Amino acid sequence: MVLAATTFGSYALGLLRDRIFAQRFGLSESLDSYNAAFLVPDFLFNLLVASGIAAATVPLYLEIKKRNAKQADVYISALLTLATIVMLVVSIVVVIFAPQFSLLVAPGLSEGGQVMVVSLMRVLAFSSVLFAASNTLGAMLVAKKRFFWYGVSPILYNVGIIGGSLWLAPRFGIQGVAYGTLAGAVLHLAVRFWDAWQSGWRWREDRFPKQELVRTFKLMLPKMVGHPVELATFWIFTTLASTLGAGSISALNFARNFQSVPVSLLGIAMATAVFPSLSEAALTSASELKKLFHRTALSILVVSAAAAIFLYLIRAPLVAILLGGGSFDGDAVMRVAVTLGIFCLSIPTESLSHLFARAFYAVQDTLIPVAFSVASLVVAGISAWWFIQRMGIIGLPLGFF
Repeated sequence: MVLAATTFGSYALGLLRDRIFAQRFGLSESLDSYNAAFLVPDFLFNLLVASGIAAATVPLYLEIKKRNAKQADVYISALLTLATIVMLVVSIVVVIFAPQFSLLVAPGLSEGGQVMVVSLMRVLAFSSVLFAASNTLGAMLVAKKRFFWYGVSPILYNVGIIGGSLWLAPRFGIQGVAYGTLAGAVLHLAVRFWDAWQSGWRWREDRFPKQELVRTFKLMLPKMVGHPVELATFWIFTTLASTLGAGSISALNFARNFQSVPVSLLGIAMATAVFPSLSEAALTSASELKKLFHRTALSILVVSAAAAIFLYLIRAPLVAILLGGGSFDGDAVMRVAVTLGIFCLSIPTESLSHLFARAFYAVQDTLIPVAFSVASLVVAGISAWWFIQRMGIIGLPLGFF
């Protein structure tokens, strides 16, 4: 319930953010550039850090804490240092090679659009360093079942983006939104660090936990292939959308943002909340794990299917009310609404996929979910390419489904 409430708050602000984007920028090349600039930093962050932090850290942290609480703090401290250093190096690489990366994510944009992507990417690259630290602390908070400030952190992230849109964009244009995004990442980390400190965690360096970090990396390795699949999928979709005319990338992202609300509010929130309990059940018996899994799966299926039907029925007026007006005209509303309608098909299945993955993580098996994730990437990319040749932009959500 706590995660559902904070997730709802985050997405409410996310919809406000999207409304500000729509009113100020419309379906424009500048907004396309902002969305495209996220892809490389986010992909590398998810590939190298976020891919397995929660999946590997939660069960290992609980196991170490059961033996020695002080050593559990040492483990988190070492992991925090390692994750931050890795993403700092990666961010510097992104800054240096931003012109080359821009051609990979949005080859269909104009020369001016490419220049904007490069400039925005160089700012957004450093948010990955902050998220690396924040996600490490967040995994510990999940293990401790401290969900409130963990859930509030994405709300504060959106506050930063909205602030940049309202107060910096009038002066700096779309670049001001990037500055606000970086400020939001600072808030995201700050509130999780504060709650980790309140929970009793302290920075410790008594013994370098080499064995535990090696186990973490082994658990993360398969997940490093599977976790970025969604981002890789939307990287492919963005590349394809860049060839469909100005505003197509933004229309795709607006529709995806609406679709992801019930997935995050119901599927991800419930799967995240039950994850530590699944890990504890796995340590007890297989029957306890199955019982908890089946009960949660049924709940997610029922509520996510109902949410998908409801969202489909109200999609057009919802988009018009929340995004319409200013630079966002009637054609833009219909373009997003049609795309969203196809995205609704994937709400129940995507919601359940998060629970299935965490059930495997609870028994420290990260290989099976990865195999299916990679297969889904191949199917989504090929089918989306085939569909857009015949149906235009709605071929992208069809490929995702």
